[in-house]
Amino acid sequence: MSMTSYERIKNSIVLDFEEYMEDEGLTVVQVSARILEEDWRRVNDSLFTKTLYFVSIAIESLKNNVIADFIYSKLDMYLENIKFEEMIDKEDVEHLLQDIKICRKLIDKNEYKILETSDSTKAGVDYILGLKVK
Repeated sequence: MSMTSYERIKNSIVLDFEEYMEDEGLTVVQVSARILEEDWRRVNDSLFTKTLYFVSIAIESLKNNVIADFIYSKLDMYLENIKFEEMIDKEDVEHLLQDIKICRKLIDKNEYKILETSDSTKAGVDYILGLKVK
C-alpha cells in the first residue's frame, strides 16, 4: 500500500505547498488546483485518498488563512468521512481522522477568506475529480 499511504501523500502535499508557493510564487488557489490536477490518479484512487487530499489541502490552505472555494465547497462531505475501504491500514485511517479534527478546528476559528474562482476552474476541478482510475 506504499503508493497511497497516509504519510507519503501527506508529505507530498505539504512539500508541494512549500515548493509551489515559495519557489514558484503560486497562490493557495493555484497550488490547490495544481495538486489535484497533477495527482488526479492518486486522488481518485479511493475514498480514503480523496478525503486525505481534500483535508490536507484544506489544512495547508487554512494555515495561510485562505482556502479555494472549490476545496471549501466540497470539504463538508470529506469531513464527515469516518469509514474507509477495508484495505487501508488502520494506522493511516487514525492519522486521517486526527487530521479531520484539526481541519474542523481550523474551520471553526473562522480566521480565513474563501477565495472565489472562475466557473471554468470549478468545472476543471469537478472534471478531474470525476476521472476514473483504471
